[in-house]
Amino acid sequence: MTLDLPDVPRWVEAHGIAADPTHWRRELGDGAFALGHDDARLIVIVGDPPSALDLPATHSLLTTSPLPRSTRAILHTLESDSPDFEGAVPLPPDAPLPDYLARELAWARARGPVLCCYVDGEPAAFAYAPWRSATLFDISVDVIPSARQLGLGTIVASALIQAEHPRRPVWGADEDNTASLRLAARLGFTAVDEIWVAPPS
Repeated sequence: MTLDLPDVPRWVEAHGIAADPTHWRRELGDGAFALGHDDARLIVIVGDPPSALDLPATHSLLTTSPLPRSTRAILHTLESDSPDFEGAVPLPPDAPLPDYLARELAWARARGPVLCCYVDGEPAAFAYAPWRSATLFDISVDVIPSARQLGLGTIVASALIQAEHPRRPVWGADEDNTASLRLAARLGFTAVDEIWVAPPS
């Protein structure tokens, strides 16, 4: 499905969802609609949503205007080359993973490369692109709690940016997630837009 939306950071998830054959679309009235992906438990709302939404409560919602219980996320892009750090490798199929990340990383691996760094022989930091448009990709980074503050997020993010070239990365971070905002700044990202994220209810 082709979307009549600009290829800009605020719509990278919408373009990615629309390109997936398992997505769904629901009209919301007055030209607004929702694009959903059940495996990702994500819905992007395009246009002004009505006050009452009949959408799956198990999914996170992304919208360009605030919803009840939503938080503001700052979107960043990288206009220059990212720093080139060594140490990231593709995640092997049989790598042991933390339970809370196993499902997400298995889903991500089916969509493209998952890059990782190891600590004491175990994968500890991960970067992948859950959504892509024609020119952009949404970058996701996870570091297990015991391996934080070691610079591993920088290494895996940089490796993914190199692997996805020539697409440009989009970095989204809740405005109160200072660790993610610091990592984006360290990699040279600059803020360009905002969206609102409402968690599952």
